Amino acid sequence: MKRILAMALCAAFSANAGLFDKDKNGSYTGLNDLAKQADSATAAASNEWAKASAKGKDSYAKAVEETQKAVAKYNVKAEDIKADLGKSADEISAKIETYKQEKLLAYAEKIQMLYEDKKTEVADYTAKVKDLKWTEKWTSKGKELKGQLKEYKGQMDALGDQYEIYAGMLKNMGVNLSDFGLEKEVE
Repeated sequence: MKRILAMALCAAFSANAGLFDKDKNGSYTGLNDLAKQADSATAAASNEWAKASAKGKDSYAKAVEETQKAVAKYNVKAEDIKADLGKSADEISAKIETYKQEKLLAYAEKIQMLYEDKKTEVADYTAKVKDLKWTEKWTSKGKELKGQLKEYKGQMDALGDQYEIYAGMLKNMGVNLSDFGLEKEVE
């Protein structure tokens, strides 16, 4: 940015040197030169900005890639996440407050995957319950299916709440979740 400002100042000073030159008719000749120099300085500044922007994007992409490699080193087990389903938001927040960004990302990815699996199970059981005949809804089979559906819905909701805690912590760290394939919110 300083370089761009310096180039613009140089252009202005050099243009100013010929600004008050008059030709034999008494017209100022430096104004056209000033416009050309300003256009040239603007084009040069725009070119520098584009280079810096591209370099920044490349650096950010490399940082995301390095972070993804670090995340891949964590082996998050489904059992660890399921063990926290009965915990309160405060308990989970206290547990994860010392986690590094990479570990939080690894957990958030695993939670999102488990959430999607549970969502599929809920959809399957919902279809099974809907497919029950009217007379079967109050049988032991119907009660069992409804009980399992209720349990899966509870687990899905708990996973969604847990994901929101991890996502919130990552957002507070300035992480753009979409760069890591994470949805902003689970439904």
